[in-house]
Amino acid sequence: MSTESAPARSAPRRFEALDSLRGICAILVVMFHMPVASHWRDWPLIQHGYLFVDYFFVLSGFVIAHAYAERLKSPTDAGRFMVRRLGRVWPLHVLMLAAFVGLELLRLWTHFDGATPFTRDRSVEAIWTNLLLIQAYNIHGFLTWNGPAWTLSVEVGCYVVFAGLILLLPGRKFGLWRWVGAVLAVIGAVIVATQAPRFMNTTHDYAFPRAVYGFFLGAALQGVWLSLPRLKGVAATVLELATITVICLFIAWAQGAAGVLVTLFFVVGVWVFAGEDGAVSRLLDARPLVTLGRWSFSIYMVHMFVLTVMLIIARKTHWMPGGRRVDFGSVWLNDLFAIGMFGLIVALAVLAHKAVEVPAQKLIDRWTKPKA
Repeated sequence: MSTESAPARSAPRRFEALDSLRGICAILVVMFHMPVASHWRDWPLIQHGYLFVDYFFVLSGFVIAHAYAERLKSPTDAGRFMVRRLGRVWPLHVLMLAAFVGLELLRLWTHFDGATPFTRDRSVEAIWTNLLLIQAYNIHGFLTWNGPAWTLSVEVGCYVVFAGLILLLPGRKFGLWRWVGAVLAVIGAVIVATQAPRFMNTTHDYAFPRAVYGFFLGAALQGVWLSLPRLKGVAATVLELATITVICLFIAWAQGAAGVLVTLFFVVGVWVFAGEDGAVSRLLDARPLVTLGRWSFSIYMVHMFVLTVMLIIARKTHWMPGGRRVDFGSVWLNDLFAIGMFGLIVALAVLAHKAVEVPAQKLIDRWTKPKA
């Protein structure tokens, strides 16, 4: 899940509408993961909410290509690029991993529940694969520790391929590397559609082909998006509304292999909203939504820890009568509880964003700033 916005020197905009959509997608992923018997829990859009992760991959490929495609001219540039990218995602990842390990140590020392400490998805060896961000390459056979961090693991892999392609296949305008990347994207889509047992709901096993599929289609789109015709005024607004409606309807409907097509819908969505030509884009440019987009990475990284602690408390206090979801006997109370959990997740995410994510980014930027 990329946290990079396009630099001002490369374009007149920072793609704030796309950032806002990233924040909305992060909230929808949280809704998908939240085990509370709320009104919206069984909506098809939420039941298939795992598909919103693929927006992150498409947007990441688009923005990374926009920011770096013309700046990687040597192995030194590529090394600086990788350090900068790792510096933006690794510190918060390590913080949340430490929080989960701390929770496991508390379980070991106090035996507050019946789970055996440091076993299976919470094993000691999985700590090292998570630190190295290689946990999503089917090493363990399941998600480990902070589950959502699987996206960071495969996105870093996409960064390596991206930098390697540019160094090996340089070129102006669209560039040969984009064609090769597009071919890799097609191969990734075919692998997911034909080999992944759960198709696009794949994480630890076929996550890398899934990420390559979205990332390099986003990068290919960036090479041509300024040349593609765009609507203006009312027509642009109608197109934006239609795009959001069609994407939501498709995600609500998509099951099985059909879900693989969601990446193509997100490619269209990024093209439509990158230009910020309609009224919906202007709404997405509103400060609260743009701020939500800037918090989105922290929200995504923090939420599973909060939900894990919530589940432990819920089991202890018998808030889960069916053993699957928190249920107080009133769906309205459940809604209020879920909203409260959202508030807690966002509050902790803001704290993590300001205390860890932003300082780490500034530090890495200073370290990797090219010398005059």
